[in-house]
Amino acid sequence: MPSVRRISSRPRRLAAFALLSIGMLPFAHAADWTYRVRPTDNIWDVSRRYLKHDVSWQQLQTYNQVADPYHLPPGMRLRIPVAWLAVQPANATVVAEIGSAHAQQGDQGTPQDVKVGMSFGMGTRLTTDADASLTLQFADGSRVLMQHDSVLELNRLSAYGHTGMADTRLRLQRGRTVNDVTHVDGVAHFSVQTPSSISSVRGTHFRVGTDGSDHSQTEVLGGRVDVNGDGRHVLIAGGKGVAVAAGERPGTPQVLLDAPVLHCPEQPVGSTSYPLAWTALPNATHYRAQVAPNARFEALLMDRVVTAAGVNLPDLPDGSYAIRVHGIDAQQLEGQDATCTIQLSAHPQPPLVVEPQPGSKVRDTRPHFGWTESTEAASYAWQLASDANFQQLLGSQDALTGTSARAPHALPLGRYWWRIATRDRNGKLGPYSAPMPFDLVAEPPVPAANKPKHAGKNMDFSWQTGLPGQHYQVQMSRDPDLAHPTLDETLAQPQLEIPKPAHGTWYLHVRTIDTDGYAGPWSPVQKVKLPCIACRIAVAGGGAAVLWLLL
Repeated sequence: MPSVRRISSRPRRLAAFALLSIGMLPFAHAADWTYRVRPTDNIWDVSRRYLKHDVSWQQLQTYNQVADPYHLPPGMRLRIPVAWLAVQPANATVVAEIGSAHAQQGDQGTPQDVKVGMSFGMGTRLTTDADASLTLQFADGSRVLMQHDSVLELNRLSAYGHTGMADTRLRLQRGRTVNDVTHVDGVAHFSVQTPSSISSVRGTHFRVGTDGSDHSQTEVLGGRVDVNGDGRHVLIAGGKGVAVAAGERPGTPQVLLDAPVLHCPEQPVGSTSYPLAWTALPNATHYRAQVAPNARFEALLMDRVVTAAGVNLPDLPDGSYAIRVHGIDAQQLEGQDATCTIQLSAHPQPPLVVEPQPGSKVRDTRPHFGWTESTEAASYAWQLASDANFQQLLGSQDALTGTSARAPHALPLGRYWWRIATRDRNGKLGPYSAPMPFDLVAEPPVPAANKPKHAGKNMDFSWQTGLPGQHYQVQMSRDPDLAHPTLDETLAQPQLEIPKPAHGTWYLHVRTIDTDGYAGPWSPVQKVKLPCIACRIAVAGGGAAVLWLLL
């Protein structure tokens, strides 16, 4: 008896488990589709609209036990077996596209560029390039966003007459998709197959990704998804995901990473390459940041994976944009989305600055300001202030047509700020450049030269010591204008010792080189006469020096 009980109970447990498993799968096809009768309906119109040609209205009447086919009570529910429903091929339509994408019908078809409004049927292979993304809409209103570097095959596209139900089966060979599936009661079916799994739904929001070889990920953001790998089904609820390797069964669903906190600016952004940041997630190895023209995210202007908790936005035209960021864990499961909207107002961009550069020193008490010519510009707006917030303006011009300006009056020594903006041909003034500080400083002092001294076979020149860090440039020539100096040296010390030069008249001058490389004014030209005895001394013992001077 004990052995009999074990034998008889096992089939009962297996049967119970099978029934439980079937009940857990929300994607099993229902036997019937139900139609609610409207006031103007009759059984002939319903049959013509929904049934296959070989299914008669009498069969529908009998199946629903309709006593009077001439009178269908409004609100009555007609049950129609799924096998009786008319099925016709359906298409997928491109509703949004950015970048370069291509479509090919079968292996032998000629690839064609994808454009918005195109429709594709079963057997089409779609490919997005590195800069591309697109959204497909299917017969039941479901939508799929193909991200960059993705290959998607439309394996089956069918519609059940006018029921609103569809059978959509896709194969993702490589890349990632974001899927928004319309929920329709009945036999609607939607699945995305990868090399290692099949994700099936009937109304949910989920993502599927694969590296094209042996790994895939399914992340459920809303609803439930059945993931099948190597014959094992796992039901994944919203907020969880599963990674599957080829030839292996799906493991236990994992909780997706929380959405990071986005630091989106509340004010319009006035610069290109804006550094968008978010709060780092403890278990995130990477992050995916996306930019789209609107919150529907039907096509992506940027789709980047980064390791840091921040990314520079691309240079985009002025306008409103949607941002979406989520973390990626060690299993490559991508987490919950953080979204926000930003307003860009960065054009026309300020021109490039020529002078004074930020942080530089200026010696002219009426400084000159210069910038490059912008192709976007009809004019420029220029401002000079004594504070970084430009509350104390010292000079301002709103419609400069050249590429330079000058302070309206002499300024005392000190720190100042200036900025420049571009106005386009439509009169729009773009953002100002960042405040650029500069220091107005005094000219380096003119060195006061000391009287040359003889030191044996050498001659020593010296001058007044300047400030720490300054250098000195010395020139010496036979010509009083020193246009072609025989000697030109830059020294760290206010002193120069050289072999005595040839007899005759020499001219020299010196100037200070400031710590920022600025060369001050030359000292007055010094005139030095060397008698012929110096020449004899030079011939006797300083021939090398003369040769050096003549080179």
